Amino acid sequence: MEPERIARSLSELERRVIRYVDRRRSVSDVARAAGLSEVETMRGLQYLSNKGVVRLIREEQERIVHTEKGKAYLNQPLPERRILDALKDGPKSISELPVSKEEFSGAIGLLKKEGLVRFERGTLTLTEKGRNFVFPWERCYDRLDCLDEESFKLLNRRGLVTKEKVVAWYAEPTELWQEVLPHVRDDLIDSITPEILRSGEWKGREFRAYDVVSPIPKRYYGKRQPYYEFLRRVKDRLYALGFQEEEPGEIVLSMFWNSNALFMPQDHPASDIHDIYLLSAPKTHAEIPPEWEEYLERVKRVHERSWGYKWSDEKAWRLVLRSHATAMSAMLLAHKPRIPGKYFTISRVFRPDEFDYKHLLEFNQLDGVVLSDDISFRDLLGLLKDFAREFAGTDRVKFKAGYFPFTEPSVELFVKHPEKGWIEIGGAGMFREELLEPFDIHVPVIAWGLGIGRFAMMELGIQDIREFYSKRLGYLRSARKVWRV
Repeated sequence: MEPERIARSLSELERRVIRYVDRRRSVSDVARAAGLSEVETMRGLQYLSNKGVVRLIREEQERIVHTEKGKAYLNQPLPERRILDALKDGPKSISELPVSKEEFSGAIGLLKKEGLVRFERGTLTLTEKGRNFVFPWERCYDRLDCLDEESFKLLNRRGLVTKEKVVAWYAEPTELWQEVLPHVRDDLIDSITPEILRSGEWKGREFRAYDVVSPIPKRYYGKRQPYYEFLRRVKDRLYALGFQEEEPGEIVLSMFWNSNALFMPQDHPASDIHDIYLLSAPKTHAEIPPEWEEYLERVKRVHERSWGYKWSDEKAWRLVLRSHATAMSAMLLAHKPRIPGKYFTISRVFRPDEFDYKHLLEFNQLDGVVLSDDISFRDLLGLLKDFAREFAGTDRVKFKAGYFPFTEPSVELFVKHPEKGWIEIGGAGMFREELLEPFDIHVPVIAWGLGIGRFAMMELGIQDIREFYSKRLGYLRSARKVWRV
């Protein structure tokens, strides 16, 4: 852009500060010269920097500042000065001095070292040297800009001053500044107002040109956290498909609901401490709700008949952190769901797993069931493919036969990540008759439990599932928006 056109595009704020950047100067110096606040000055300089007229330089500096304790002496003399002034009227005992015991302890050593007082038999006497003595830090205690290193060390040991790092901004002119400055005019009209139009003041004058070329700073506005926005849109899509959401429920469950009600035997490896988090206190329910006793007896009979082991009530009521959202589906079956019916939940679950790009110790799981007279395993596979397409934006899906105690047949779902290859998303299958029997359900039920976070890895274009909980502003500002679901 030509220098003259740049000059015509300058706002009033830019015109007020440009003249004071004739050399490298701090922003605070420019602000004082222009009669503006530092915030206004920085804004004007940033605009000029965007146009290439000035160069902004950021420097980290160390400066001396008062501590909270030190600020108390900005409105009164330091203890050593108050002691010296008090002794000019004659010797005094410690109790007669206008200082506290703590202040006296901090000052007396300094006064004796400099030979300013004599301390004998509990009485202080001023020496001749002490009558007109001035400590070097007294001259600049309120400003601290002329404090020498020795004075700083002494005041720092007394807890009165310290050093802190601060950011200082400087502005310096570029070559373009010299070309633009001669064309800067103060008689430009910056904005059109009703008053200017009515008065005719605009006639014969020039308007400031709008600059639509120079780059402007990026602005970052508030937005939803990317992962939770993804989960919200998943829910919206499931609602649109006619699903009803189950309540996430409690994260602390009994082994009965977490495993046994799902036809998982009490001696199954998944019940071992290495695959589940057990509570240390309380270990079990203090009191079993009466409405559960009926299901307990029914599930107990099915387990002993089918698995051939001796049931333990103590193991059934052992408290654990919920290890899979399918436990919520078991509780749903106990509450007489509609038939036909479609249900889902997105619940937080906990597993003692290895921490890596696709595993977390706690994560969200998308779980759901469909109950219907005419539902089949083929319908389940089609639904899983739809989920992959809707929630991960991919048709690259494959299935692998799986084993779960509560489904038969069972299947594992995999999708192809562009960087990580094939990733297992979760398992699914047809609920076994042995699971449905205690709940008096006599229609086919398809069920799934999917790691929704791995779907989100695909949709949000990330390679590490831990990024979902990142506090890095760079990631949060640049995270891909969710459009598909």
